[in-house]
Amino acid sequence: MERFALRPEWDGMKTIRVAEHARSPGGRFKSDGPFSGEWFREEILSPALGRAIEAGEPLAVELGGTSGYGSSFLEEAFGGLIRKRRFTPDQVGQWLRITSESPIYSPYRALAERYVQAAKPESEAA
Repeated sequence: MERFALRPEWDGMKTIRVAEHARSPGGRFKSDGPFSGEWFREEILSPALGRAIEAGEPLAVELGGTSGYGSSFLEEAFGGLIRKRRFTPDQVGQWLRITSESPIYSPYRALAERYVQAAKPESEAA
């Protein structure tokens, strides 16, 4: 099975397609302009992940279809879930899947996954 394909046990999960919300994802903070990682995390990803956990259903975030991603967007959107203490590393690891249907986006997926794995709650980050 290719690395970017969904595992069979995750078929049918709710999927957020970033491109449906932001064709050109922006920078890290809302102050950097529209469609920032902070905006995506606060307005789209965090509420959807919270609902998914409550429902006991995994959530996928599909990265394909955008003009690409800056590292600041990916770190803020995905690493920020843990860094801002909205979710624990275990919750994110258990309930969130970052996907890329096209191999063009798999480097972005790998980078987002790396930011999640490296994230520490802010009081522990120092």
